[in-house]
Parts: sequence; C-alpha cells; structure tokens
Amino acid sequence: MALRHITKISDLSRAEICSILALANDMKKTPSDYYDALKHKTLLMLFEKPSLRTRVSLEAGMTSLGGHGIAYMTGDSPLGAKETYEDTGAVLSRMS
Repeated sequence: MALRHITKISDLSRAEICSILALANDMKKTPSDYYDALKHKTLLMLFEKPSLRTRVSLEAGMTSLGGHGIAYMTGDSPLGAKETYEDTGAVLSRMS
C-alpha cells in the first residue's frame, strides 16, 4: 500500500471512514486482540508546547498496542536553529 498523507477528514472516502470506525469499535470491544498491533513501532511526537494529556494519552495508546512513544519538545531543541528541519526529519525518520 502506498504512503498517504492525510491532513483532513475529507482526504478519506466514506468507505475508509466507515472502515476506520468499525476497526475502532472492534479494538474497543476486544483490546486483547490488538495487544501487539504496533509491535516494533515507534511514534515520535513533536510538541512545541507542553501537552500533558495529549502526550500521556498517545504514549498510553502506543504502549497498549505494543509500541513505544517518544515525546520530543521542540522548544528545548536546536531544531530550526543549529539543525535544519530537513536534516532533523531525515535523522528522526530513521530512528522511529
């Protein structure tokens, strides 16, 4: 399957939305079936501002699905100053 960048709900067809909601419903009904769905996967979360609830809920979701979440605070980094966005993106995409 080719990589798609979905930035808004209208990027999805009605059938795709229905499929996503059906999967979400199944995951809620039988979470044990999905305990390793994201095994060996890492979610890198970029935050400009502290966001406790968002960070913790995404980390908890990744963990419950067998994955790992990393929170990266851009305000504490040389991103855009010492390091270009392009270089940082290339390096981080290899690690996550």
